[in-house]
Amino acid sequence: MENTKDIALQLRRQGKLQESKQMFLTLLSNDQLNPSLHYECARSFDILAEETKAMPFYEQAIELGLTDEELEDAYVKLGCIYRTHERFLDAKKLFQEAFRKFPKKEQMKIFYAMALYNVGEHAEAMGFLIDNIAYTTTNQDILKYYRTITYLGHRLDSSSDEIIALDINQPLQPTPTSIVEKVTEGLRNVGLGYFDTGVGFEYDEYYRYFNDRDFETRKCALAAFTVMLGNWHARSSSTFIPQHDRKYLGGYDPNEPFHELNNYIEAIVAHHHQIKQDFPVMFTKNGFQN
Repeated sequence: MENTKDIALQLRRQGKLQESKQMFLTLLSNDQLNPSLHYECARSFDILAEETKAMPFYEQAIELGLTDEELEDAYVKLGCIYRTHERFLDAKKLFQEAFRKFPKKEQMKIFYAMALYNVGEHAEAMGFLIDNIAYTTTNQDILKYYRTITYLGHRLDSSSDEIIALDINQPLQPTPTSIVEKVTEGLRNVGLGYFDTGVGFEYDEYYRYFNDRDFETRKCALAAFTVMLGNWHARSSSTFIPQHDRKYLGGYDPNEPFHELNNYIEAIVAHHHQIKQDFPVMFTKNGFQN
């Protein structure tokens, strides 16, 4: 049968569409549970602009179980036919199913957004399109505002008060606990290894202690900063999220302190001679790997 199927595909490529369609229909009549043949028959009708005839073949192909490549294409083609024939709810349901089946296929978000638009869910449709643009783009101007775009993209009908729930509590302040105690507690039960630890520390302005008179305090302050950098490098921490993006984190609290990266950079530059003297390994080519 494979040779015959190949001939039918070859006829299609040669533009002999009616002959190809008839051959696929004949093949299907002898193997009616073959999902791939249902799919090829659907494509044959689809190419000839006989969309209403293509629909049941696409539907049966999906139900019987296609390979991922054929299934992905069948979802798109059948969903588009549903939309052009104003079967908008069917299109929404199908593209929702396709999106769940292929969550990493960004085109599914776009087709799903079209279906959402057709059923009047305009804000949701825009949210999916915005997500797709922000996630797939390489444009640096868009990436610069990635958090703002994606956060607000799902809140198009929300007021400012709904987007940002302000906390009336007093701003948090560092506790009297010493730097050494905070860092030691944070590192407790953490084994030695690469610096992407995922560890967090009680808030403090650790950069202020890079040049402290006490060596243990200097060491622990640098250790805290090193771990922050590791978390940031691993994209698992919001430690250094810029001020203008903090409103778009979800659960925003303007009084919750964040570490300002510029403060740490300025402290490193200002005290680099002391830091280099204390920890020369940090200034070698592969300092964090030795």
